[in-house]
Amino acid sequence: MKVILLSDVHGSGKKNDIVEVSDGYATNFLIKKGLAKQADKVVLDEKASKQASKIRNVLLEKEDAEKKAMLLKNKTFTIHANVGANGKMFGAITSKEIAFAVKTFGIELDKRQIVLKTNIKNVGKYAVEAKLYFGVMAKFNVVVE
Repeated sequence: MKVILLSDVHGSGKKNDIVEVSDGYATNFLIKKGLAKQADKVVLDEKASKQASKIRNVLLEKEDAEKKAMLLKNKTFTIHANVGANGKMFGAITSKEIAFAVKTFGIELDKRQIVLKTNIKNVGKYAVEAKLYFGVMAKFNVVVE
């Protein structure tokens, strides 16, 4: 009998797996204890539909990340910082400020997507990298004035 597992079952499989087990084991143990349900056509179609939806969402997210990468590629964003008389900055420019500067140009970035080896503590031009999705990176410049 084919069943879909509702939780991990030692020796049978992981949650959401479709496995072939003996009829007695399925009815007397798995289904009775609520660990599985019979995999009829409706359940199999539902699982296939969820899988297709998940794949489609992943592809859409990757496509969106690639569009953002093209928009960010070789762009330069300017951030104004408070500078003392000797040219030294008060504080540092963090990924949060960089994300805000990018957002002003209409590109949504999360501060966790921006990769900085260290916070920017001096005035100048810096190359910044953003990890937008698995395998999708964008490099752009930040000018601190």
